[in-house]
Amino acid sequence: MTEETRAEMVRQVKRLVRNVDYSSAGTVEFLVDEEQNFYFLEMNTRLQVEHPVTEMVTGNVDLVHGMIDIAAGKGIPQQYLDLLGDQQGLSESEREGLSVPHTGHAIEARIYAEDPVRGFLPSTGPLLEYIEPESGDDGDSCEIRVDSGVVPGSIISQYYDPMISKLVAYSPNSREDSIKALSRALDSYRISGIMHNCSFLSDVLRHQAFIDGETPTNFIDLHYPDGFEGVKLSNIQEGELAAIAAKSSFWRGSILQRPTNPLYFNEEGEEEATETIVCLGGMFGTPYLVESTEDNLKVSPYGADTSHTVQIDSMEMDAAFPIMDVVINGTQKTLQIGNEGNTGTFSMTYEGATFEVIVMSLKEYELSSHMKEPKKVDTSDLILSPMPGTLISYSVEDGEKVVENQGVCIIEAMKMQNVIRAPRSGVIKKLYAEEGSSLMTDEVIVEFEKTD
Repeated sequence: MTEETRAEMVRQVKRLVRNVDYSSAGTVEFLVDEEQNFYFLEMNTRLQVEHPVTEMVTGNVDLVHGMIDIAAGKGIPQQYLDLLGDQQGLSESEREGLSVPHTGHAIEARIYAEDPVRGFLPSTGPLLEYIEPESGDDGDSCEIRVDSGVVPGSIISQYYDPMISKLVAYSPNSREDSIKALSRALDSYRISGIMHNCSFLSDVLRHQAFIDGETPTNFIDLHYPDGFEGVKLSNIQEGELAAIAAKSSFWRGSILQRPTNPLYFNEEGEEEATETIVCLGGMFGTPYLVESTEDNLKVSPYGADTSHTVQIDSMEMDAAFPIMDVVINGTQKTLQIGNEGNTGTFSMTYEGATFEVIVMSLKEYELSSHMKEPKKVDTSDLILSPMPGTLISYSVEDGEKVVENQGVCIIEAMKMQNVIRAPRSGVIKKLYAEEGSSLMTDEVIVEFEKTD
C-alpha cells in the first residue's frame, strides 16, 4: 500500500468519525484492489483483536490506555498528539492526511482451541500443559509479544470464544524477518489437553504464497481445497527430525542416568560410529537409518540408496522440560519432545508437524518386523460427534431412511449451532445420545444398519 493511499484513507476516516460524532478508539476497515482503489467495508466502534500490531509498529503506543483516558473525559493522550509532530507550514489537506508514524513490520497469530484437521471445529477441556513463548527480544533483532489470559489448568469452555492467546512478532527491518520470528515463536508453544491451531499457523507461515504476500481472502480455499490435513514435512526435513531424535535419545539416556546400550558404545564407554533406526509414526511408521560418525549424522530412508548428511552443531535440552533448541546445519530450530510411553515411543514436534517416534537398534527393528499392526476400528456405520458440545435436536428417527449429506442432528458449541450430516445413505438403526445431553469428541451419536 502506497503512502498516498494511506493518507487518503486517513482523510476519509477523519471525515467519517466526525460525521458520526465518534470519540474513542475504533477501527475502520477497507478492501483494497490491485490498483490501490479502496472501498469502505465496516466501522468497529471498539478496539479489535489486532490492536497489538498497531501498537508495535507505532512504538508500543498503548491504545487501551488511550481509550480509557478518552472514556474518562481526559481527551486524546498528549503522547499521541506529540507523535504527529510539528504541523506548521502544512496545508489543511496534508494535516488531514497525517497519522502516527509507523516503522517496521508486525504480524499477529491467534492461538485457538480448535481442530484445524476437522474443519477448525472448537475443542474444549482443561489445559493440561501450557507453555508460551517468552515476550521480548528474540535475540535476532525481532520482538515477540504474547497476550494471554490462561495458565496450566485453565478450562476452555464450550460457552465462550476459544481463543487462548495472541502472538505478535515485530521486525524493524522486513516482513520476512517478522514471519521467521513468528514461526520460531510458534514452535515454542506447548499446549496439551485440547486441540489447537499452532500446526496450521506454522504451515501458513511457511507457505511460499504467504511469504510472497499473496494472501487473498480465499487463501485457505485456494491452498487447502480438501481441508488442512496436517503439516507435511519434506524428506529432508523428516531426515533432520530422525537425526535429532537419534541424537536426543542418547542424550536423554545420559541425562536420566539410564544404563548405556552396548549397541551404541564400545568397551571403554566411548560412542562409536553406529547405525540406528528411527521410526517416525511409531513402531509401524516410516523408518530412517541414522548412521553416527565422528563429525555428523548420515540419514537415509531405510533400504534406500540415497542419503544426506545432517550436522547437529548444538543441542540444548532438559529432561524435565519439553522444549529443546537445536542448531542443525547452521540454523537454529526449536522442537518439542514428550515423555516416553510404556512402549518406548515419545512425541516430537518439528516445523509444526508432530510424530510419535521410536528409536531402535537395527536388531530391534528387524525383530519388530514380526509384530502385527493393531486392527483399525471400523466406524463406517457410526456417526461420531466431531466436537464437544450440546446435542440440541435430532431431525431423524430410528428406522428412518436417510440420504448422503442429509441433516441428522444439531450440536451447539462455542455459541454456534452445527448441523451434523449423514456421511452416506442408509437406514438409521439407533440414536444413542439424548437431546440436551453433553457430548464429547468422537462420542457415538447415531448408528446405521449394516449394509451388505
